[in-house]
Order: sequence, then structure tokens, then C-alpha cells
Amino acid sequence: MTAEFRQGADRLPAVVMVCLHTSPLAQPGSGDAGGLNVYVRHLAQGLADLGHPVWVLTRQDAPGQVPVPLTAAADHPDDGSLAWVLPVPAGPPSPVDKDDLLPWIDAFAEAGLTELERAGAWESGRPVVVHSHYWLSGLTGAKLARQLDAPLIHTMHTLAAVKLAQDPAAQESEAREPAEARLARTADLLVANTPVERQQLIELAGAPEDRIAVVPPGVDTHVFTPEGASDWPGKQAAVKLLFAGRIQSHKGPHVAIAALGGLRRTVKPNGSDGAAAPVTLHLTGARSGSEALDLVDLARRSGVEDWVTVSDPLSPVQLAAAFRAADAVLMPSHSESFGLVALEAQACGTPVLAHRVGGLVHAVEDGVTGRLLPDLEPATWTAALNDILEDLAPWTALGPAAARRAQLFGWDVMARTMSGLYGRISGPESPAHR
Repeated sequence: MTAEFRQGADRLPAVVMVCLHTSPLAQPGSGDAGGLNVYVRHLAQGLADLGHPVWVLTRQDAPGQVPVPLTAAADHPDDGSLAWVLPVPAGPPSPVDKDDLLPWIDAFAEAGLTELERAGAWESGRPVVVHSHYWLSGLTGAKLARQLDAPLIHTMHTLAAVKLAQDPAAQESEAREPAEARLARTADLLVANTPVERQQLIELAGAPEDRIAVVPPGVDTHVFTPEGASDWPGKQAAVKLLFAGRIQSHKGPHVAIAALGGLRRTVKPNGSDGAAAPVTLHLTGARSGSEALDLVDLARRSGVEDWVTVSDPLSPVQLAAAFRAADAVLMPSHSESFGLVALEAQACGTPVLAHRVGGLVHAVEDGVTGRLLPDLEPATWTAALNDILEDLAPWTALGPAAARRAQLFGWDVMARTMSGLYGRISGPESPAHR
């Protein structure tokens, strides 16, 4: 698994990424997999393209899992793969809800060191940085950083204080908020997705202002592009609406269905000539967490079962084709640190209707690439959908601007920025080495 690294990159630090509760190889929209998985995967690949050796530690959740390359040898013909996912044995080799993983933090850190040694991670003799993702990984990452005498970079992805404030129904581990506050104070560097998240880290978690870097995530503009196949996974209709994400109340699929129910009461029923419905909503994703959110039953109780279809999560290529076929992508989330789905949809030239909250304020330019709504009241969303339905042309006209905006966010740009941060934080003059 070891390799000689490309010429000119011998001083770039090795990167140990910690992603305890979910693998970057997991299908987004299923289980605990979502934007974090996409983020980690593309960041690791981008860093490898720059010449960083990268090891992503994730918990082994099935028997017989082995290290998997994130970058194919064909992409790096001179040095093979530079980015690997290492499954770490900690707890049972089966899926475990992330809320139940806290007892395995120490075991994961110890086994993670063993897996890194087995992979030959230190043979290059270069500096090392640890970059953890989400609070559980941060606890493990802090232990690994101490044992490796390496700086700790941490990305929260979400904050419990924000989630609980914006979603009264949310449930979080009692250990989470204190752990996030401790990570905010002690990590050598915190990475925030947006200026809004930076301010939240300062005000809600007590993070020092001088130890936060704002680095927006990216979008894969090779996959998510206006050009390419369009393939609508739902029923045909005059206006096609798409929701893509984990099926949990925090993401708001029930808001979309309830809004459609309100629309049903204002729109004339289908004609007897068999004409297509005026609007249809397709929801793609899998249930996440312990709550049982039955979308089919919600649609039936809202009186729109004939306007709503559901499917399992789509692959990136399938999702891009669905985005292109959709007239609007809905994001009625209670909170989002950024909202990668919004960026991916816009990259395909599809405007986004989203809640004005968190990172969505930066992902969607209100009135230019989509529309931001002030709350999650179904009536608010019904009114917005009715505006689109009554006159689709002005909404569709936002598509080109949406595609142009998404071009500003590239994973390669993010990787170069992060590489520079790693170099500074691992240097002899960095705070981590004073």
C-alpha cells in the first residue's frame, strides 16, 4: 500500500482523516451518510491529487472489510494511490447508530494507530496532521493527535447547539455539546464552511477567533453539470419537484409533503382526459436515525398520494440526471452547515427552493439562483410552490445563474486551500509546535 510520492510533494504533510461514524464510501442519503461523506471523499481525493498521502479512518461495520483506495492507480501512474480508506475494528463489525458509538472512542483510537502502522503510514518520514470530522471523530482525533504529536484540525459539520435551537424536536446525546465546546477550545484549527458557521463556533461553542478558517466545500462539476442526460424518477407532471436527502424530520421532507397538500386544495383536480398532474414531488433517500418517518403515509394523509413518489438514494450520476429533469429542488431543512445538495442541484442548472437558514444562505443566492423562505410553515411553502406553478418561466430563467454560481465552488479549490492550512499548522512556527 505504500508508495513513493510524486516529485515536488515530499514536504507536504501526511493527512490522517478521522470519520468514525460513517465511511466516505457510503451512499449519500442512506443511514448516517450525507454531505459529510461527500465532503470527506472529495477532500481526500483532492489532497491526494496534490501529493498528500491520505488515510481515512472509519469504523469497520461489516466482517472482512479491507483497506480501499480512494484514488485509482491509473490516476497516479507514477506513485499508485495516495488516498486510502482504512476500516478500524472498534465495537461490533456491524452497523451501529452513531448515538451509540461513544463507548468505542478509546478503542477506535488505539486500533486506528495499529491500522496506520500496518498501512505503512509513517514510512515517508514527513509531518503528519490529523483532520477529524464530526464531534465523535473529534474526540478520537484528539487522542490520535496527542499520540502522534500532530496538530488537530477539526470540522464540526453540524453543531448540537444550532440543531437544538432550530429544531425543537431534535434529540442529541448529552455528551455532545460539552464535547463540541471542548473541541472548539482545544483544536489547533477549526474549519468552518461559511462565515455564519464561524460566528456560531465563536458564540455558541467558545472557539477562539484566531483559530478558525472559513473554507467553503465544493461540487463535482464533472458529474453535476447542466449538460448530460435527464431522467425523472417520479411521475410526469407539468412541474416536477425533487427532494434528495436522508429521510428524517430534520431535513424536512414532511414539510414538502404538507406544502403539496396545501397546494392540492388550491389547484383544480386532474381532468378526465387523463392529463398529467399539475405537479409531482419525488423524494429520494433512506430513513435515518431512530424515527419512523413514513413518507407514503404522510402523502396519503395529506391527500397527495397520487402526486408523490419515493425511491432509495440515487447514485451521483443518477442524481445529476434527476436534478436536470426537475423544475425545482426543495430543501426545507431545519438547519444546514452548508447544504451540498443545493450546490449540486444548481450546478445542474436547477433552481433551489430552500429554508433561509445556516449555510443555505450562502449556497443559494435569493432571487438569483433560487428562493429562500423565512420559515418552515407549510403555508409558506405552499404559497411559494403556487407562485412557481402559476408562472414557471421566471423560475426556470434562474437556471443559468444557478449553474454559473456553482462553478465558483470546486473541490480542487477547497483542496488547495486546505493543503495550505495543513502546511502552516504543521510547520515549526505553528501554534501546535510552540
